[in-house]
Amino acid sequence: MKKSRPQTWADVGYRNAGIRTTARALKFAMAWGLATAELGREPVSVEEYAETVEESRATAYRDYQAFHKAFPGEESPARMNQVSGNQERYEELVRSLRSFAKSLSAAQPLVYALGGSPVVPA
Repeated sequence: MKKSRPQTWADVGYRNAGIRTTARALKFAMAWGLATAELGREPVSVEEYAETVEESRATAYRDYQAFHKAFPGEESPARMNQVSGNQERYEELVRSLRSFAKSLSAAQPLVYALGGSPVVPA
């Protein structure tokens, strides 16, 4: 008998939007978590997010759209980052490295941890 594994965020994204869009959506979720750690609160808008992560508004909006296509039931990546445990890691990185750019680079492997985290129903 085959054991079933819990559904992951990556599974949900692949089903809804395909691999490329999901990869972009997970990168956005990671960067959103880092921006939240940097600001000490969730960004209030995509514009504030773009400014915090030093990304163009156009790119930020494309990433935001990818996130909503991959995870249509999620308002923002905040819940995803919290239930996966990654938000604590982002906050630790921002505190310890004291540089957003260094934190963004160091957090890249967490995209895989986030995607592989089990989905927790809202």
